[in-house]
Amino acid sequence: MVHSHLDFMSAVLGEFPELRDGIEEFGGQPHLQVGEFAAFTQAAKGRGDLTTYERCLKLVDRMFTQADADLASALRASYLERLDFEGSRGPAAWRLLSPRLQAAWNQVAAENRRLMALPQKRAEPKSLKGGPKSKRHDRRRNRGHR
Repeated sequence: MVHSHLDFMSAVLGEFPELRDGIEEFGGQPHLQVGEFAAFTQAAKGRGDLTTYERCLKLVDRMFTQADADLASALRASYLERLDFEGSRGPAAWRLLSPRLQAAWNQVAAENRRLMALPQKRAEPKSLKGGPKSKRHDRRRNRGHR
């Protein structure tokens, strides 16, 4: 069964009814709703509640496997991208991600590094290196040294 954003939000609110007000505040905006759930997940990690953190990850993993394109996009951009594994709880938190979520997080992180990299000067094609301008310049420079 393919899961939509509505399926995901229904599962989130079924598992974590305390999020209803925060999620409904962003009604009709899937990325913001998923981001609200990511903030909840990170807060659980921050306070050392790895049981809740793991419940969040299991729900995401279950839905991620059969997510439609819109939900998959929201989970990558607004959930996985917001998880961090810094600090003393980071390694334990990382181990709670399924291999599938670890791979997806790594893909998102690699894409972000690529997008954030400083632009690099493009190498001049070999066919242009040492072209006519260079030879003319060399001839003028060498005239007085004959």
